[in-house]
Amino acid sequence: MSGEDSHWQALVDRIHLGLPVVYPTSNLPALGCKPTSNALNELFRLKQRENDMIVSLAVADLEQASEIVAVPKQAKQLFEDFPPSTLTLILPALKTLDSRVGGDFIAIRIITTEISRKLLTEVGPLTATSANISGMGPVADCQDAAEALGIESAGFIAGTCSNEPPTTLIRCDDYATLTSGEQLQVLREGIISKKEVSSWSMKMI
Repeated sequence: MSGEDSHWQALVDRIHLGLPVVYPTSNLPALGCKPTSNALNELFRLKQRENDMIVSLAVADLEQASEIVAVPKQAKQLFEDFPPSTLTLILPALKTLDSRVGGDFIAIRIITTEISRKLLTEVGPLTATSANISGMGPVADCQDAAEALGIESAGFIAGTCSNEPPTTLIRCDDYATLTSGEQLQVLREGIISKKEVSSWSMKMI
């Protein structure tokens, strides 16, 4: 097994053991773990994050998302109409998950970074919270982020991210009635503006 292959296997093994890893996204390094209670315990400990501060989940594609949340056709259209990895949508869970990832409503982000999509395809959905201690500014380099969190070399994928604004977080309680801009709630304005979301929803009327 080559050094690259052994590092990849160590990364995958770490995830299966319930330990967080740092991986690159289109804007910043993310801290990822499986959405299980034990893994989330370790992630929240590392980030020094309060348990009521919910984290989102990253998926490789809509097919993987549909294994954990309901993806109505309007939500699918939202993901398809905006540039890849610019939106995070809060969608109803197929079964209740840990409250720290939202319980019955899960924030889903589709990751487009090739190496990270490969990881998600192999291990399943991972948390997508920023890889930094809560309250401290994030960094763009995955190794720097991992070292600041005390994560060993086997626990990160090397890469420097763009440091662009975060994804725009949108909630809609009833995707079946996406005929009015009032149905979409932009909870966090990011790389996609509220105005752009509103314009999109008006076109759906």
